[in-house]
Amino acid sequence: MPLDVPVDQLPSHIAFIMDGNGRWARRRGWFRLRGHEEGANSLRTITRHCRKLGVREATFYALSTENYRRRPREEIRFLMGLLTKYLVGERPELMENDIQLRTIGDVEALPSGVRSELDETVRLTRDNDSMVMRLALNYGARQEILDAVRSIVADVIAGKLDASVVESLDDELFASYLTDPDMGDPDLVVRTAGEYRLSNFLLWQSSYSELWITEQLWPEFDVSHLEAAIEAYVSRERKYGAVSPAKGASVDSCGDSVPTSTS
Repeated sequence: MPLDVPVDQLPSHIAFIMDGNGRWARRRGWFRLRGHEEGANSLRTITRHCRKLGVREATFYALSTENYRRRPREEIRFLMGLLTKYLVGERPELMENDIQLRTIGDVEALPSGVRSELDETVRLTRDNDSMVMRLALNYGARQEILDAVRSIVADVIAGKLDASVVESLDDELFASYLTDPDMGDPDLVVRTAGEYRLSNFLLWQSSYSELWITEQLWPEFDVSHLEAAIEAYVSRERKYGAVSPAKGASVDSCGDSVPTSTS
């Protein structure tokens, strides 16, 4: 059955930890690289359906800093080639569907050929405004937070920020120093392959995100799984640390429920 969720109840931003490509391939007796190819197909399918549903932002954890540093060089070379092919091949689809491509992470460390195609796809899609598709490439959340702190300190030293900012620093100012200041906090974080951890992904931004974990491996994750995650999200109550009053009760200044008279 089609997803029956009003647009105003949809998560505005869904972040995906795409896990399980290698396991998917090994279970079939194939090399890990085949799993990455199938994972790219799932990425295309999920992006397209997010756009169709009206999701405004979709962020995909494509390559962590740890992956980039520690995976076998042969696998990294294959991933870089697959990424280049994807960036070129998806341009017509991104333009047709009015999707803007952005990235977070240390993309400057990627091979020059990859950066060139990445820059071109970002340039071509920069005026698209129906949805933002964001790839986290060579990304680590702890590094992103450390880089933001270093940038704030550097701006204080350079006189761009008053030293008093140390006392008045708030969430809004700090977030403006993150890789993509325009990124909305994810409403929903989806992780495949049954792992119950964030793996250094969007630690600042996902502080109050709803989590949805599935045993499905990323190449198996399809439209039905996406819609199941959204339905689960819609059914939850997001309290952001507050207390939901019991029926017929108000909430006092300490956050405790106080019965109200019905007479």
